[in-house]
Amino acid sequence: MTPRRKAVLVGALLLAAAGITLAAAGGPSVSARSATPAPASTGDGRLVLVSGRDDHGLLATERVPLRDRPAAEAAATGDVPDGTLARVVEVRGTWLRVRAAEGPSAEGWVDDFFLRGGVHLVGPPPTCAVPFGDGTLPAGEQAIVLDLREDHAKVRINRTGDTDWVGRSLVRELAPDRCGTPEPDEPAGDHHHHHD
Repeated sequence: MTPRRKAVLVGALLLAAAGITLAAAGGPSVSARSATPAPASTGDGRLVLVSGRDDHGLLATERVPLRDRPAAEAAATGDVPDGTLARVVEVRGTWLRVRAAEGPSAEGWVDDFFLRGGVHLVGPPPTCAVPFGDGTLPAGEQAIVLDLREDHAKVRINRTGDTDWVGRSLVRELAPDRCGTPEPDEPAGDHHHHHD
């Protein structure tokens, strides 16, 4: 075999191997690549929390608009209240098309600024501890919501990986500022906010 033929054969084998490697890794084969942009990826069905809060955790809008296309200037198709759990249907860059998983039926595009993948679990006062499995979790435990059924959410605890169902009302965006017994000179229900 001539050196030229040998080089062509080796090149062809390398290209074929690259296509097989990419296909095995879930990527496109060499022949499937093109200059056209990739289509929008289909949503994975994960649950996210729709948030109307700003970077400081303060409520900026009580209802978050859902858009008819992935653009800030797009028309609103509806809105959902701050704190609504929604299922991801489609993803385009920083925009996600979501469908409300609770409350009235609603679907549309939301910039990921308004979405939270993680939540905090907050139990009832005075301790805000969270009933979980056969025990309790500390107030503000971080988790991911895996499923939602009526008034219960299945969550996975970030710290331990444990999963269980908790009351939906215990799933919050923010950890509590304070939990525990009120100070002796502070009446219960009187909340003071201090800003630096």
